[in-house]
Amino acid sequence: MALTKTQRAELRMKFGGRCAYCGCELPEKGWHADHVEPIYRGRDFNRTITDDGRLEFQSRVAERAALDVSENLNPACKQCNLFKGGHTLEGFREQIAHQAERARAYSVNFRTAERFGLIEVIEKPVIFWFEQYNGEAPQGA
Repeated sequence: MALTKTQRAELRMKFGGRCAYCGCELPEKGWHADHVEPIYRGRDFNRTITDDGRLEFQSRVAERAALDVSENLNPACKQCNLFKGGHTLEGFREQIAHQAERARAYSVNFRTAERFGLIEVIEKPVIFWFEQYNGEAPQGA
């Protein structure tokens, strides 16, 4: 959905001019309008097997197009929106929660910095900025 300049300005201020996810300040230009519930672009099909054994595909594009509305948009910094990609909010939260263990597994730099006490991994829940802003942080967080 194409936003007007006014709609874009309103969306940017939805959470005080900050990214809905990490809370960084959004610049005037260069931030993204993120679909909270993702709209899949490209191939998005339901596959079913018919009674006679044929594989049938049904496009879900029309079903997902209903999500292309302003109520389904959050202001996001470029980094968060690109990392979130097609994930749901909970899927995005899970991806973020696994970053330290991925860095430990794949980065010698991370392991070295951790070994020398330069990095300390803290176990804590991932709470998005919009949850703090609206007072919706998950219980026990």
